[in-house]
Amino acid sequence: MFRVENQIVPALRVNNRSVNQTFLEENLGMKTWLEEGPFVELGALTSPTVQLVLVESPSMRTRAVQGPKKLAKIVIKVAQAQEIEALLARGASFTNLYKGKKGYAFEATSPEGDCFLLHAEEDRADLVAILPPAVFTASEDFDKLTEFEVEAIYIRSPQPAVSQAFYQKLLPNQQVLFFQEGQGPDLLTAAEEVWDLDSLRLKVAKDANWSDLEEQLEVPYFKDRKGRFLQTLDPSKIELWFEK
Repeated sequence: MFRVENQIVPALRVNNRSVNQTFLEENLGMKTWLEEGPFVELGALTSPTVQLVLVESPSMRTRAVQGPKKLAKIVIKVAQAQEIEALLARGASFTNLYKGKKGYAFEATSPEGDCFLLHAEEDRADLVAILPPAVFTASEDFDKLTEFEVEAIYIRSPQPAVSQAFYQKLLPNQQVLFFQEGQGPDLLTAAEEVWDLDSLRLKVAKDANWSDLEEQLEVPYFKDRKGRFLQTLDPSKIELWFEK
């Protein structure tokens, strides 16, 4: 079986990189580790491991989504609950506020309409919605989230069972991607055409045999000549990047 690391890195195609990058840094506490051309790679303060990617795509080539986006929500699990409260104390905006066994959690929407949930619970079922106002305790030495991971990515699809089956075959042990029923004119649009979830990036072992993966693919794919990465599409036309 072709094996990949458990981590799945979402890449968001956006119109304005600067405002979205500022939102991720200031409102969600992420750290920018790399800026190169249209790409921005973000992660936690203490580790250069990439957790999220922005891809800037100007309006002469890409457009806004009509109707709902493919990306329904990205769930971020934070190692230290007090850091979420520190974000709230310094003025992080939110659309929904929650309280769990470990502390506060909140949902926030990016400037281009992408929803994020930050929490620190062992089980998200422990989160209870609460109404502001609430008193948050500030942390004078807090700057960025010291450690976090992308725990879940919720994706809208007009054919969720098809997408679930595709990933069950390709990545049978993954517990990050979840598909929910949705209807909209752009839920099956090519990733490079709209500002939405562009791609999912997965690391594989340097000695991995690409033929084991290629045997499982029923859609066109591209592999670079040096065998460093393989690119394909899922049923929603979200790009998958397998990288050594």
